[in-house]
Amino acid sequence: MRNFWIIPGSEDNWRQALTAKGIWGLEEKTLDKIYWLALAPDDVILFYVSGKVKGIVGYGIVRSKFYQNVPLWKAEIQEGRAKWPLRFEFDIEYILPENNWKDFKISVPGGAEFRQPLIFKELKDVEPIVKVLNPNVSLESIIKEKTIIVPKKEELPSPTHENIKTLLLEIGKLQNYVVNQEYLMGTERLDVVWRRLPESVPTYVFEVQVSGDLYHALAKLKHAYDIWNSRIFLVASANFMGSINQLLLGTFHEIQSVLKFIDIEKVQNLYVSKLNIYQIEKELGLIP
Repeated sequence: MRNFWIIPGSEDNWRQALTAKGIWGLEEKTLDKIYWLALAPDDVILFYVSGKVKGIVGYGIVRSKFYQNVPLWKAEIQEGRAKWPLRFEFDIEYILPENNWKDFKISVPGGAEFRQPLIFKELKDVEPIVKVLNPNVSLESIIKEKTIIVPKKEELPSPTHENIKTLLLEIGKLQNYVVNQEYLMGTERLDVVWRRLPESVPTYVFEVQVSGDLYHALAKLKHAYDIWNSRIFLVASANFMGSINQLLLGTFHEIQSVLKFIDIEKVQNLYVSKLNIYQIEKELGLIP
């Protein structure tokens, strides 16, 4: 059964945890160890930043737990010892840009007085927080435990706009990027972005075109390239190639050399291949 936790920490510690692609640690004390033992893979954790922020700025899913008596954090390196050896890895499901932490954080009762390392929460307390942070989230995704299933090729889902976006998000997570869907770019929303760090601009930007306005999709990708120098990708059926090439030779000739086209079927195949590799590495103990 999936459990829900608030994890309080300082701004500096959360910044390092998120920069390290999702690692947190607890002290080797009796109470901390009880919490650490209670934490399980697939649990949902809410990132609570103390100090000036005093609120929840994102959430993630616990991936694995491990004991590591090697200095990792700045304070540990300075002291030459592991102060927080009871560690766990987590995937970042959603995080506010760092410059929005103070203004758009979600305040919770008792937040200024959190002292224990983990605070257990009921689903009814977590749902509204997640929904305010990320209005586009499917609440079903935080209620149900995540089961990784490697589908056979003939079992691949039909290519709808939403399931192709989901596959791109999962591929990005497997490659340790911070991923977002419906990412704001001014008044526009980008289908999927991958960022190297929570505070960085999108490194990869994807627009999925199953049907609809191809011109608008290319316009959004061009703007992302212009303002962020992002790597831009149009994910669509090969049936669109004629129309795409026509637009790239005309209105969007500036991005002809940088835009990458990805066939929808290749996204599906890449997802299956990535999961296969993940499962093999898991079995061999190459990843926790």
